[in-house]
Amino acid sequence: MRIVLPICLLMLSVPTAFAQVPAPATPASVAFTASATMPSLTDNTQKDTFKVGIVDTQVNTQLQLVCAAGSSRFLVFHTDKACAITGNGAIINPNTHQQLPRTQYLGGYVVKADGTTDGSTMSVNYLGLGKVAPSQAAFSGSMNLKPELTSTGAQALASLVLQKLGADNTSGKIIDQRVDTVDINDLFIPSAGFPSDVGCKWRGNMIFAYQTNSWFMDLHANCAGKDYAFKGNMPWTNTPNVDSQTQYDLTLALPSATTSSDDALFAPSTGNGDLFAAVDGITGQIIMKQSNMVTVQVDGVDTPTPSQVDASGTLTGTNVPLDTVRSLGVLFGLLSENLFGA
Repeated sequence: MRIVLPICLLMLSVPTAFAQVPAPATPASVAFTASATMPSLTDNTQKDTFKVGIVDTQVNTQLQLVCAAGSSRFLVFHTDKACAITGNGAIINPNTHQQLPRTQYLGGYVVKADGTTDGSTMSVNYLGLGKVAPSQAAFSGSMNLKPELTSTGAQALASLVLQKLGADNTSGKIIDQRVDTVDINDLFIPSAGFPSDVGCKWRGNMIFAYQTNSWFMDLHANCAGKDYAFKGNMPWTNTPNVDSQTQYDLTLALPSATTSSDDALFAPSTGNGDLFAAVDGITGQIIMKQSNMVTVQVDGVDTPTPSQVDASGTLTGTNVPLDTVRSLGVLFGLLSENLFGA
């Protein structure tokens, strides 16, 4: 996944004098792990647990989400889905490599019947360290998770994807038009612990198309006053020649002169080396070991689903700061049920 480019030499007016063009910055890599234990797939009185790790050269963050399944009975009584969030993070001293406790994650979120999810009920407590005093920061904004009424933005993205998939189908007809949608509405994810990391605000849409078992993403991040417009996809495929193992292969590209905005949604997704070419944006692969299979209904269709998923992989940013890549890792952690559950 690491691409090493040659250093170019430019000749100056004096034949013996040369100037070196600086080499591209080292890619920003974040290790991502997730363990999903989901007994609620067969018993909705049980709680699901998602343990997430986000680790890089600066920060080691460990989160845990414990979620109680929502339910509806007799069409009039509804219980909202609720997820409690706990966790701790340490920053890494660049001189000694010592891990120093810095962050404590508090609160949780509730998914209403219409999918509305308020982000302001989550917060981070920063422990005092060195000359930096203790403080707190709150998440803000909202998400729509598995909404009953899909937002206009997600509808437009879903229509675009289904139209593209239909055009590529030789019969001209979509076999499976089911999609899951996620809306992200100015969701602010606070700093992971360094004062230089001011956090990122995310907005956009994600849809999962059952036709291709792929996530398609149109995401915008504002980090430290700079905007990043990511478009791309993350197909879910079986790992070749490995039983009970699947993988996500992520390609999120920034706008370029050679790729139009909508084309970026359909970047190559075969899982081969081309997927990890040196394109500005965020790429990655997450391997998922699946176990304890059960059968659940998804939009009325019986679907084999693992109730235990153990995932690990790496997210890598090319010409994208480490803080931004890390923030995407936290976002994926908050969306653990959507990415690794049913």
